[in-house]
Amino acid sequence: MRVNWRLVVGIIISFGALALILKDVSLPGLMDSLARGNYLWMIPNVAALLLGMWGRAMRWSILLNRRLPARRAFHILNAGNLLNNVLPLRLGELAKVYMASRNSSVTIMQSLSTVLIERLLDVLTVFVMLVLVLPHLPKGGVIVAAAQIAAALALTAIVGLLVAAAFRERTMAVVRQVAARLPARVQEPVVHRFDDFLQGASAARGRVLMSAIGWSIVTWIGFGSSCYTSVLAFAPDSPWYVGGFVNCAIVLGLTIPSAPAGAGLYEAAAVASLVVFGVAHETALACALVLHLSTFLVAAVLGVIGLDREGESFKHLATAARGMLASPKS
Repeated sequence: MRVNWRLVVGIIISFGALALILKDVSLPGLMDSLARGNYLWMIPNVAALLLGMWGRAMRWSILLNRRLPARRAFHILNAGNLLNNVLPLRLGELAKVYMASRNSSVTIMQSLSTVLIERLLDVLTVFVMLVLVLPHLPKGGVIVAAAQIAAALALTAIVGLLVAAAFRERTMAVVRQVAARLPARVQEPVVHRFDDFLQGASAARGRVLMSAIGWSIVTWIGFGSSCYTSVLAFAPDSPWYVGGFVNCAIVLGLTIPSAPAGAGLYEAAAVASLVVFGVAHETALACALVLHLSTFLVAAVLGVIGLDREGESFKHLATAARGMLASPKS
């Protein structure tokens, strides 16, 4: 039986992170914090989540030159997020690519290139958010250094990708030279897929790129506001930058392999960021649990709706995503 070591490592990391935060938490204190929460803040929490999700759909539609309508992009993203939250290895990302390439002029590699650009824009936007909250932090720490490194890598990747797309003919000439050294049966597929990938990336420039950046800002204002409203439910006197820092910590924390839905690691990142501001461990964990649960439930409900709108079943979509993981097609 084949063992997926990435999944095993992710589960071990999640359990380890959960153990680290539970050792400083008393169960009675946690239950008391949960009982004292002001859950009316969950109303703007959900509204902010919806804003972030819609912003992400608009951004993806723009990067695909509107070949994928924003409403359909919204449903596809939600269906993919549902898979990400339930299945390991982030199969939802491949599911999004699969659904976007069905019944449209978008190819798999073009869709994949825009998904990559989206992730890089996310890293840069979160980094900008971190820069804004940094002056308000009691201390910096490892998470700040990690954000700076991630942003530098993301900026380098975006620039490299856009340069390669801008000089597509020269890039493809190099690709053909490299592919010529591969077995004959794979040369043409490699060249074809890379060319499709660059076509998708070439859309991200000029007004398209500026619009995508604008919707990235809207997206992360939504997600950051969701974190902040959850913080206010348990620490009502917290300033805005506490929510921003919690959001950054969660995003950076989830770049590490973990169990599905980031279980354990999500909570550990949120608790660690709240403790920096003097929030008690029990209160911080209560906030993290409620924030994670609300995000999970909203994604689950919208994911089921997305599956219905796309005429998909969970089982079929998961199978299609696994098939792409094993042997992607153009």
